[in-house]
Formats: sequence, structure tokens, C-alpha cells
Amino acid sequence: MMSQGHYSASIFLNMYSLDTPIQINKEIDKQFLKLHEKLMFMADEALRQSKESKTIDNETKEDILEKERHRIARELHDSVSQQLFAASMMLSAANQQVDNCPEPVINQLKLVEKTINASQTEMRALLLHLRPVQLDGKSLKQGIEQLLKELSTKIDILLTYDIESFTMPAIMEDHFFRIIQELLSNVLRHAKAKELEIYLRKDGESAQLKVIDDGIGFDMNQKKSGSYGLRNIKERIDGMGGDVKIVSLEQLGTRIEINVPIVSGE
Repeated sequence: MMSQGHYSASIFLNMYSLDTPIQINKEIDKQFLKLHEKLMFMADEALRQSKESKTIDNETKEDILEKERHRIARELHDSVSQQLFAASMMLSAANQQVDNCPEPVINQLKLVEKTINASQTEMRALLLHLRPVQLDGKSLKQGIEQLLKELSTKIDILLTYDIESFTMPAIMEDHFFRIIQELLSNVLRHAKAKELEIYLRKDGESAQLKVIDDGIGFDMNQKKSGSYGLRNIKERIDGMGGDVKIVSLEQLGTRIEINVPIVSGE
């Protein structure tokens, strides 16, 4: 009974009574009751802590993390991102005026420009990761379309998308929004794609998401920590009772299909 956590069982209550005969021997009974009291105290303490408000100065941990994400994103955008952009512009201008320079110098300048452009792409992906996870009152369709429109103004990629409007629990909408954020970030950082297609539709009682790119793909037999960063996405889908299908061919692109049953309620 004790190992199963039934601390209020009658067998324990009887042992505390002076009228109850000795169960094993006096010393063992005494130690047994001490152990019972300790376990009851630990159980009460765990219950008390679980009921306490998980706030710091009236802010939840999630609120604090969200503010910190905003702060980091703002500082990266206002400093590093702007500096990379300025360096890119200066190098681009310099590369247009180096016709008479030695070829090794020209090649090095072009390599530096290429590196800075890659860093800009990496920065955009990081800023995408740091965006708010919540939809902030928008519908899932509105949130995704706004995200894609912003993305199309910042990178040179052909976007095709069709986001259907339908109702699902708020927690599922947040998960889908975050999944699309992560997939877009992965495409930016790894795929080197020129075209990207995103479709979100309701299929019967399921939500279906398709993300297709024409990037460099990856070897699905190799387990790399950075191979498209799909582990976290799979965990999110597993947590909603859905499934993920991934097909990727090197130098041909990647296709990801996600199906999640739409449950009622929250």
C-alpha cells in the first residue's frame, strides 16, 4: 500500500492507534511509521508546489521567455542584420569597380560577398525562429499568410501557397504555426531552394499540411543532427496524434506531408 502511494489506507491509521497490537516488532513498527510520515510529507509538499502559481512578479515563465525572444530579435535586427546589409551593399559596389584588379583579389572579394549573403540568409532564419509562437489573435490562415508575405519581400524565392480557413483548437493552431515557422527556417538555412510550395487544407476530420521545395535535399539514410531539423517537428506532430511523411532526394528537393486529426474542444 505504501509503495503504491495509498498513505491513508486503514492499515496505516490503525498502526498509529495505541490499541493496535505490534505488527512485526516494536522497533520495526516505529521505523515504519517514521517512513510513512516522511512519504506523506513529501506527497503533500509536491501537491502544494504543483498548485502554487508559477509566476515571477505577475509574469509567467512563458511571458518572460517571449519578451526575451523579442529583445534578442530586435537587437539582432537593429545591429547585426543591419551591419550585414551595409557590408553586402559596399562589397557589391566594390565588386563592380575591380575590373583592373588582379584575379585573386577579385575572387576573394566575390567569396567575401557570397559569405556575407549566406550570413544574411542565416540571420533571416534565426529571426524567423525568434518570432512569437502565438498567433496574437489572428486566425491560423492570417498568421501563415502574413508570415509568407513578409518572407517573400526579404528573400529571392518563388512562393506558392494555398491556406484554407477552418477551425481547430487554439493549441493545435499554435503548433501548426510554429511547425511552419521551423520548416521555413530550415528551408532558408539548408535547402538552397528557388521554389517553395505550402498547402494547408482540411481533409475530412484531419488537418493536412504539405511543404515542397526544389532545394538540394538530403540523404534520408544519414542521421545528421542538422539534416533539415525535423526532429522537433516530429515530436510536435506525435504529441497531437498525427503522422509525418518525408521524401527527400539529393539535388531534387524535399516533400513533407503532415496529417493531424482535428479533435474537439481545447
